[in-house]
Amino acid sequence: MADSLRRPAVGILLSLAMLIAGSHVAISRDLFLDSGQRLGNEATWHVASGDLDSDGDIDIVTANTDLGAVIWRNDGAGTFTDAGQRLGFCAFVDVADLDGDGFLDVITAMWGEPLTVWWNDGAGRFSEAERTRVGSDSLCFAVGDLDEDGNPDIYLGCANSDKVLMNTGERTFRDTLRRFGHHETGGVVIVDMDGDGDNDVVAAGWNEPGHVWANDGTGQFTLLCEIDAAQLHIHDAAAGDYDGDGDLDVFFALAGGVCCRNIWLNDGTGRLTYVDQDFSDAPMQRMAAADVDGDGQLDLAFGGWGVAPRHTRIWLGGEGGFADSGLLIGGEGMSGGVEFADFDGDGDLDLFVGYHIYQPGSWDYLPHPNEVWLNTTVE
Repeated sequence: MADSLRRPAVGILLSLAMLIAGSHVAISRDLFLDSGQRLGNEATWHVASGDLDSDGDIDIVTANTDLGAVIWRNDGAGTFTDAGQRLGFCAFVDVADLDGDGFLDVITAMWGEPLTVWWNDGAGRFSEAERTRVGSDSLCFAVGDLDEDGNPDIYLGCANSDKVLMNTGERTFRDTLRRFGHHETGGVVIVDMDGDGDNDVVAAGWNEPGHVWANDGTGQFTLLCEIDAAQLHIHDAAAGDYDGDGDLDVFFALAGGVCCRNIWLNDGTGRLTYVDQDFSDAPMQRMAAADVDGDGQLDLAFGGWGVAPRHTRIWLGGEGGFADSGLLIGGEGMSGGVEFADFDGDGDLDLFVGYHIYQPGSWDYLPHPNEVWLNTTVE
């Protein structure tokens, strides 16, 4: 992502980051408009997007703890219908072409359930073919080629030690048996952090520091640096070039009610230090990063977590940092996923927001319809 997303030099950036939000970015409360769609009534915990039925538009898959993963087919104009297939109970989901046949497969995971791969027949019909108990304590995962063989592998963020599953290229996965960290991991990204051309891993959560794991190109990892994140309670992560220096920085959704450590700058070698910008200390559950207003700057979406009404908020990039767009999305439900993609085919990035409702004093999660918000940047 993002070599074209330019920002001022780091020194200028750091000196401006504490300016009053809004003094350096044009505010637009009309950037996204509610399409009026209310999709499903499940406890959605996670969202992924891609062309699942090979018709040229972007579909959605939602991870639901009460009903199973749901495939939402796009008509090409950003209107979604339930495809009718359920892919098993799950809290986390992603899509990738895992077997090299040109079609996006679906990966689902959940605490207490096996990590499962669902193979796509090309028309958006999925068959379950790979279940592994090694992923049964998953709290998140990321997909990317870790051994440079052309096959996407899986890094599992777990409730105890993280795990790596290597794709054999024959519709099977091999546990490397190596374990990373010792406590809960809530956010993972697979990107080239140190500029050597292979994919590294950033993994962070709570109860211990986060980690940047440097890859030697074969899928063997060594600790590059630790992230002072033990108290941040990280629930999601994304990567992008925040400061325009050509390397990838990291962003975290903080669920611990801690302010100002969402942005972590890469020094070019994969070592991270935080930028002190106030996104408020309201707990966050999910996030996404992309240029949503077409100005060449990276923007962020943070979806809220907790019992009280929690909005999804859009922060627009500009000179000196991010400013709140003023747009409040949702409010009744807790964020079950925020996903940017061009759903209506007009050339700008729209927003899909998943929801569920957290009951105070209980781990029971109530259903809530999901929403589609269309971008107004391109008329």
